[in-house]
Amino acid sequence: MLIAGILIVASLVSQSLGKNAQHPVAVANYDLLIFTQSWPPTSCYEWEEKSPKHECNLPPNEEWSIHGIWPTQNHTMGPFFCNESLHFDLAALEPLRAKLEVKWIDVHKGGKPHEFWKHEWEKHGTCAIDIEEVSNEKKYFQKGLDLIEKYDMKGVLAQAGLALNRSYDLQDYLAAVKKVLGTNAYVECVRNHKKNESYLSELRICFDKKFQLIDCNGIPEFPSNCKRSDKIIYPASPPELIAPPTVKQV
Repeated sequence: MLIAGILIVASLVSQSLGKNAQHPVAVANYDLLIFTQSWPPTSCYEWEEKSPKHECNLPPNEEWSIHGIWPTQNHTMGPFFCNESLHFDLAALEPLRAKLEVKWIDVHKGGKPHEFWKHEWEKHGTCAIDIEEVSNEKKYFQKGLDLIEKYDMKGVLAQAGLALNRSYDLQDYLAAVKKVLGTNAYVECVRNHKKNESYLSELRICFDKKFQLIDCNGIPEFPSNCKRSDKIIYPASPPELIAPPTVKQV
């Protein structure tokens, strides 16, 4: 009888611990972290081009915006969505919210509130929780704010002499980041095929797992997806869309 009672108590304790114990989290396999900054006027152009109903949110003062911190393997993108148990919690970001709404914006006006932050955390942030500096949601977004304060591409390009509403060769953008930060970056373009124009869309810089700057040579399409023969426009405002031809009523 005594033995049976002990077994019952032990079983209850085991069940209680099982409910409250945190399941071990598998460490994602990745080699580096990509910090991606987006240029909102080009992001807006890309969004509006998809539908005449689309409108944009743009930050004040011609600011670059954080896209995300992306753990990735060399020569591929990913891993993605590494832990489904780490759900996005908007309340955790309340102390950072005012800054995030300026520095980590969703250009897509009319979307679900904070859906962009949720997407970045669940797709990318959950894959880097083995690094103490980004080991939870709040730390992940705080790190993004810290990085853009230190490596803001608005300042990097200006310091290298690249100005808004001017066109430059791809090599000029790559050389600008190399000159100021000392490492090789990645340049992302969006192309207007109707006007045969390329617009600066994103700049990506890379870090090791201690958040020390490293070259981005190992990431896909390095150093750029831009058409090499194009001059790349750094637009101060969203490029104009070409309206479809008017059909006259007979």
